[in-house]
Amino acid sequence: MGVLSRAAAEVVGAEAVSRAGIWGRLAAVPDHRSARGRIYPLPVLAAVWLCAVTAAGHDRIAAVTEWLAATTRAERVRLRLPWNPWNGHLLPDEATIRRFLDKVDDQALAAALLDPPLTDMPADLADADTLTATSPPGAPDAKGGAAVPGEAVPVRAYALDGKTSRGAKRPDGTRVHLLGIASHGAGALLGQREIDAKSNETTEFRALLAPLDLTGAFVSFDALHTVRSNLDWLVVRKNAHYLAVAKHNQPKLRAFLAALPWEQIPTADLTRDHGHGRDETRTLKVATVAHLDFPHAAQAIRIGRWRRQKGRAASRETVYAITDATAEQASPALLADLARGQWHIEVKQHYVRDVTFGEDASTSRTGRGPAALALFRSTVADTLRAAGHRSIPAGRRAHKTATAALDLHGFP
Repeated sequence: MGVLSRAAAEVVGAEAVSRAGIWGRLAAVPDHRSARGRIYPLPVLAAVWLCAVTAAGHDRIAAVTEWLAATTRAERVRLRLPWNPWNGHLLPDEATIRRFLDKVDDQALAAALLDPPLTDMPADLADADTLTATSPPGAPDAKGGAAVPGEAVPVRAYALDGKTSRGAKRPDGTRVHLLGIASHGAGALLGQREIDAKSNETTEFRALLAPLDLTGAFVSFDALHTVRSNLDWLVVRKNAHYLAVAKHNQPKLRAFLAALPWEQIPTADLTRDHGHGRDETRTLKVATVAHLDFPHAAQAIRIGRWRRQKGRAASRETVYAITDATAEQASPALLADLARGQWHIEVKQHYVRDVTFGEDASTSRTGRGPAALALFRSTVADTLRAAGHRSIPAGRRAHKTATAALDLHGFP
């Protein structure tokens, strides 16, 4: 029976029409499992995980098997589950589903899930992954030509940040830490790498960004990544711009920036926000710097933040940053947007995975499980936003059935 089941699975795969879509991308993920006893093709298990995680309340392995058991015959055909004449469609058990997470190549899975652009995006979200800035005289447009003064120029911007999966621990007791990059605005995840216990985020900086086309784009990150060699590589090798925060891990740089005559420099951008019981005022000042002993630095930035939240005392914070972009390439308004955009990866990736998907409570600890689960969660959130859902929990509740999830992710 086992031989017939495997043979039937091969026939189903052979007869399926190959499309340049989700099945084709998942088929490119290498399968490192032993061929002996293998019944379920790797793309099938990946599709099961992606669609099950889409449905609200199915964030654990046991819930995935329950979701799978509730599928109809037509849905199992679309999932390409193996079939035999005696038992019908075969359903993977918890052990099989768990082994997939442990063994899957998370980098290949990221390429399959995250690289393709999201299509059919609503008009009001079509430009959500870009910033717009009013071009100063002589500023280049997106194609390198001269932009019309005052014209809105789209700017690609990405935020890089790390996140610890608090519930996931390795055999040595260390927690799983993931470094990701997401677009400003839409907050869509572009790539992710797990940080080895003997490594850190800084050493994975280039590996994460190397596969991406960053020509002309801005990359923002926190002070941990303000490292000379990485900034030089980003500008020279990737032809990108950076917005780098300077804190006490770069004491000389921060001291230099703090000593600039900021009181004599006029405020270049002022924004005020009010909502959720909180008032916030942000002021930004910019100074052109020459001969700063840091790779390609062209402008120094000081951001002052004043916050007052209901029931709490008002607080002030001053942040210093540098960028290689000149005043002609990045106006103060754009720099202010870039500084605020760094939080998009926190709000639209990390917060959603923790609160909506319960990532910090997940105890998946072995192999590539935590990294693979993070990819599935991010893919679901990004796809739901692209489909027009403002609320990820509501979007998941709207896709509880396998048919709805299969349609959402483009499975034929």
